[in-house]
Amino acid sequence: MADDTKATHPAADHRRFLSSANLISRLTMASRIFGLLRDKICSYFLGVGVVWSAFWMGFQIPNLFRRIFGEGALTALFVPAYTKVQMEEGTATADQFARSVLVLLTVVLAALTIIGEGIVLPLAFNNHILPENRLAAGMIAFMLPYTMAICVVALLGAFAAVHNRFAAQSLAPITTSILMATAAALPALYFARHAPIAVRIWWVAAAVLASGVVQLLMLGATAHRCGLRWGSLNFRSPALNSVVRQMGVMIVGFSAVQINTFFDSQIAWWFSPDGHQGDAHVRIASWQIHLPMLSGALGKLSMAQRIYMLPVGVFGVAIATAVFPRLSALAAESKLDELKNVLLGAFRRGLFLSIPATIGMIIVAHPLIASIYLGGHVSGSDVARATFAAQWFCAGIWAFELQMILIRAFYAFHDSRTPMKVAVAAVGLNLILNLVLIWPLGVAGIAASTTISSVFQCILLAWLLRRRIGYLQLRHLGGMLIRVLLAAAAMAAAALVAVAVCHRWLHPLPSHPIVSNIISLLVTVGVAATVYALAARWLKIPELAHAPLIGRFAPRKGVTASRDI
Repeated sequence: MADDTKATHPAADHRRFLSSANLISRLTMASRIFGLLRDKICSYFLGVGVVWSAFWMGFQIPNLFRRIFGEGALTALFVPAYTKVQMEEGTATADQFARSVLVLLTVVLAALTIIGEGIVLPLAFNNHILPENRLAAGMIAFMLPYTMAICVVALLGAFAAVHNRFAAQSLAPITTSILMATAAALPALYFARHAPIAVRIWWVAAAVLASGVVQLLMLGATAHRCGLRWGSLNFRSPALNSVVRQMGVMIVGFSAVQINTFFDSQIAWWFSPDGHQGDAHVRIASWQIHLPMLSGALGKLSMAQRIYMLPVGVFGVAIATAVFPRLSALAAESKLDELKNVLLGAFRRGLFLSIPATIGMIIVAHPLIASIYLGGHVSGSDVARATFAAQWFCAGIWAFELQMILIRAFYAFHDSRTPMKVAVAAVGLNLILNLVLIWPLGVAGIAASTTISSVFQCILLAWLLRRRIGYLQLRHLGGMLIRVLLAAAAMAAAALVAVAVCHRWLHPLPSHPIVSNIISLLVTVGVAATVYALAARWLKIPELAHAPLIGRFAPRKGVTASRDI
């Protein structure tokens, strides 16, 4: 009895959650830094025009499946199911369940890959299709097998997370970044320097496939250390049948953002000259329509998406990943009061980090994008277009992060239908807004649509969760939220002053725009982080004590972190 009490003590859960979230944040930050370096190298040697847009079409398909199957619906089903089987039937049966899910996932993905190749390959070799569209189809066909590897890697990472091992799954994407950057730079510098970009891009696609093999080896070794071994399978277990039954609706519910991203890419391709051999006009029946976006729209959109996903990945994914196993365990034990406390603590931490990230990323979007992408085949106008889109994406950072937590709360109760219905509504809203806002805003209209639909989804999910499990005690967030907004306002004022001062002092360096942007970025981020931390300390916001990077500004005595988790 004493052991059980100790295992579920709120203080111990609080420390475990903070430790896991901070670890994931640090590892994800390292992964994102490598990702930004990869983007810098790839954009320098390959640009962000039509060829890069075609590559992104192919690269996004496996990532869409990863987010839906691996990090999305299947993981959300797997974690609570595995936890329940482990609690009720023991580790051996739970591991058998994990093996069965892995094998079934591999078979399903292999079948989908074969079907996909049968659809795309004829398009890639069809000489009657425009060259740009053939290249995009070729990229999709070539990188489609990466889907199998990356989804299995994500599921192995979820298995490791249940056993409190987060390092491998957070570091695995670094291999992709390193291999892609190498494949973009070496041909351009050495053996294929005179080859056109449309030829050199195939080296980068090959690097993506190679990274899938490396990641499989990494996560396979981690899962082995967690106790997963090859053995018997059971495809008739109640847990596996439950996962299969809920999978369809859960794919839609968990993957609204990913589905929206896929639609965004298709709209950026077909409503720009990229999908029409450079022609800015298309004829529909007797009408000639001027396309609302310029060439390379998908490339600019990918730049903007990379920027706003930086804080979402570092903070939002970390919090949601760390809290999900605990939510699943409490839901399985029907401990609603404790679950609400855990959920409230996750909200507090998420808002403390996401609100300043939302404001700060809007302010530093231009120097950040210029520091990463400017130079080589990327011009100042490319940066300006991507910045405008990124700022609209960044306006919804707080909603993207809270949405991840809310959806996992539903799935902890095995409720997949409610998020699915909300997601369908959000996808429909996003699609309508896309087709409306791209005309006045161009690429930024796609970003604005995604942000608005995510805010809608976040608010609706919170309201429905309250109806599902009762009063969420969100009023306890009021005082903390006001203090966070005050601290963020002070941060924003200081950051804007830093931007103005840097612009004035660095203005004599027009011949070194990358250097001046890097200096402006570092100074602005440093000032903003320091002011926000000092304001949070002065306002006695308890979440400061365990915040990554700025937690050192918290007083050692007096202010302690909230024990709501």
